[in-house]
Amino acid sequence: MPTTDFAPERRRMLTMLGTGAAVAGLGALATATPAAATAATASDDLSTASYSPGPAGSAEDELAINRLLETYLFAVDTKDKTVFRTLFTDDATLTVMAHPDGTAGIVKSGIEAVVANLDGAAAWGYSTHVTANAYVRVTGRYTATGDSHATAQLVYPATATAPETVVVRGIRYRDEYVKSAGVWKIRKRVFSPLWQYNGTAVQIAYPN
Repeated sequence: MPTTDFAPERRRMLTMLGTGAAVAGLGALATATPAAATAATASDDLSTASYSPGPAGSAEDELAINRLLETYLFAVDTKDKTVFRTLFTDDATLTVMAHPDGTAGIVKSGIEAVVANLDGAAAWGYSTHVTANAYVRVTGRYTATGDSHATAQLVYPATATAPETVVVRGIRYRDEYVKSAGVWKIRKRVFSPLWQYNGTAVQIAYPN
């Protein structure tokens, strides 16, 4: 009986489903007869399969929300209020300086108060915010939650009594999102600083 090369099918499964899912499926392919494998491929075209992490979510939703998180950090680092405004619902709430468990803090209610909070970024000269990890869960057709961590590096200018200082801070964001007109936005965000250390900034020696 001639042998069948399953390598192309294995590669296709790895591409479409990811390594973890494909490994589970390769056991069935390895034990299937060539005819059975061919029938399975013909009746279940993986190229048209859709991935859904839950009953209401999709990979596209999770990708859009993760892009939302990255855009938020970009708007903070560039101090861009126009972009920042587009990331929140009109009735959004933003709680800043909450305790590590998400309690207490200062609550900003409504889009104008939320956007005005970005004025605080004027205290530092430059900043870089980087997402460390994010756990996003789509809970309904138009709702989702998120729990993410980030690291912020903030450069405060020198004063009469202190040199230019770099503040490095670990942050946790607890979020609620809603999807409106096909766009995911933040409806609620709780910002909790978790840890921090300070250091003296070192000037960059630009060549010209």
